[in-house]
Amino acid sequence: MTAPSDTHRRAAIRGREAVAQSRIRGAVWAARFFAILFAALSIFPLLQGGRANWLGASVLIILALVVVGLAELLRRGNRLAAGLLLAAFVAAKLSSWLLSGEPLWHGVLWTIIITGALINGVWGTIEMAGVRRDAATIPPAPDRGPASRVV
Repeated sequence: MTAPSDTHRRAAIRGREAVAQSRIRGAVWAARFFAILFAALSIFPLLQGGRANWLGASVLIILALVVVGLAELLRRGNRLAAGLLLAAFVAAKLSSWLLSGEPLWHGVLWTIIITGALINGVWGTIEMAGVRRDAATIPPAPDRGPASRVV
């Protein structure tokens, strides 16, 4: 069996990169949806009770902005941002279950979808780091000259 040529290795790297980017894109959209949930929930402290709770609304808006910022870092392939988003989502789900007495199956479909997408994002960022590491070991494609270029 012969070793794969550099051309085949470059093609394999491009395929792995495309899969990693797809995983990351899905996680970015899940994180944006998670941020929208925080932003939508920020209205409730203003409407509940006799007096508006601006502090509670502000905290939820700040959390939404942090999640959007982490989603942008995730879009760029940041592994730490991917892990923090997954941890934040798990912490939010566990706190709603443990502190507010919300049943664990409440919103189970969205929980599974968002958790799966964020896990995929962590996987995608790890794979993207491997792709970048492996791409550095492959020499660039040779220049074929002006005669072979399509105009």
